[in-house]
Amino acid sequence: MRNRGISYGPEALAKLNQAVEKAAAKGAKETLVLTDNSALIVSVKNNTVVTVMDKGALKDNVFTNIDSTVVI
Repeated sequence: MRNRGISYGPEALAKLNQAVEKAAAKGAKETLVLTDNSALIVSVKNNTVVTVMDKGALKDNVFTNIDSTVVI
């Protein structure tokens, strides 16, 4: 996230954590988390953000190797 200049405040990080917990509860391994301003691919097993893109970079993208999506 630092490499792309994207940062999240405490409230947004808490929502991201809740989204990952929801995905984990459903048995997800790799989840796409969509926010108002960005998309994150998260390894649920490792609790690690693999990829993050801001809203401007989302157009015409195809997300692969995910097994769930959580919209927050």
